[in-house]
Amino acid sequence: MASPTKTPTSDAHERLGFIVSDRDEVGHRASVHIRGELCAITVVDHGRHLADLVDQGFVELRVELGDLTLCTSDGLDLWDDLQHRLTPLAGRLTLAGATGVVRRVLDVATRPELHFCPTVELAAA
Repeated sequence: MASPTKTPTSDAHERLGFIVSDRDEVGHRASVHIRGELCAITVVDHGRHLADLVDQGFVELRVELGDLTLCTSDGLDLWDDLQHRLTPLAGRLTLAGATGVVRRVLDVATRPELHFCPTVELAAA
């Protein structure tokens, strides 16, 4: 993997809690940290930023969730839709480090009968 670079973020990104921490243009990978809440109010902005990364050619996305305190069905839909967008590009969305309520939500969402598409790497209990 190419040496990751810290991407400058705008104040809007900081308030939103969306920070692109690593970008690897050669490997088409990007890591993102999301903090705060992912709900009907914030999902549109988060979705726009994630879609921008895909439009820039990043098809391996890792979203760090350790500082995310809430995830509603809106967030689950966002991630599922994003994985469906990445699949034809041979891409992958990995959700990593969820804790607390978000971990419990992902525990339920990743049950096989629910067909949740992104890869989930849960934090240790």
